[in-house]
Amino acid sequence: MPGTQIKVFDKIVQVIELLATSPQGATLKKTQQLLGFNKATAFRILRTLESHDVAARTRDGAFVLGNRVLRWENSHRKHLDLSEQVRPHLERLRDLTSETVIFSIVTGDRTVVVDQATSPHATSTRMYIGSSAPLHAGSTGRVVLAYLDPQRRKKILTATRLKRLTERTITDKKRIEREWKKCLARGFAFSVGERLPNTSSLAAPVFGPDGEALGVISVIGPSDRLVQSRCKSAAPALLKETRLLTESLKRPELIVKRAVGI
Repeated sequence: MPGTQIKVFDKIVQVIELLATSPQGATLKKTQQLLGFNKATAFRILRTLESHDVAARTRDGAFVLGNRVLRWENSHRKHLDLSEQVRPHLERLRDLTSETVIFSIVTGDRTVVVDQATSPHATSTRMYIGSSAPLHAGSTGRVVLAYLDPQRRKKILTATRLKRLTERTITDKKRIEREWKKCLARGFAFSVGERLPNTSSLAAPVFGPDGEALGVISVIGPSDRLVQSRCKSAAPALLKETRLLTESLKRPELIVKRAVGI
């Protein structure tokens, strides 16, 4: 969006794009000439990328993409494969509830939206793919907290001051504990206006082959329509779809595919 660019990040992206489209690599001089950067700027960016393993040098000194980019690409491929399996479950829930249904994964101490089936209603809640939120805010994060390793959960909740995203965001740690324990007891979480104003959500976990919470499916919509009683009636369908997806992810052939990166 105009006015929101971070200039140095724009330059970094340009350098990464140049490396990605230069099979033989890019020298410092080539980077300067093609991108119009001065020598000091081009050198600082290339050296910074190299220090983070985003760039590497060939024997003749040219810069190429580093191993970290390969790890990112592999992770992205897995998420795409996972999205293909998730999509039918999102669409079934969307058709049943007429609300937007999203699938999120955990990255660090935040949830990130990776796919959604949008509501047909003219007034509906929709998320940007890639949007994220802290784990303490809303039902999606609460599901993650409920199934996290206790030590990691404690570290996340005590490491920093919990930010209030709306006036309804729960920041009291004892109350958060009570909420994630409720989630463990019933298998799903419900929240009203904690992440976005006037937005309710119902969420349940999807587990991977080794029993870890691989992601979360959430039904989200305007609070005046997605009231608690409606969420309660939708919970069995949500739990059914997350269970079916969890079972499909445990199939041996899928485990083999993920292991070899197919």
